Amino acid sequence: MSQRRMFSPEIVDSDAFLDMPISSQALYFHLSMRADDDGFISPKKVMRLINAGDDDLKVLLTKRFLLPF
Repeated sequence: MSQRRMFSPEIVDSDAFLDMPISSQALYFHLSMRADDDGFISPKKVMRLINAGDDDLKVLLTKRFLLPF
């Protein structure tokens, strides 16, 4: 069974989101697509898959688009 993920235009059209580098935006989408049903994910594998840097993850954490656990 395929899972369906939805992104809120309220988030992805916000100035805070659009002001981020495109690489951070891409990481956000890829992490969201691979997160479990509760929203948890280990980001390092996805970062390697799409060649994202540590700075991209730091941007998402700093702007609170991701929350660390």
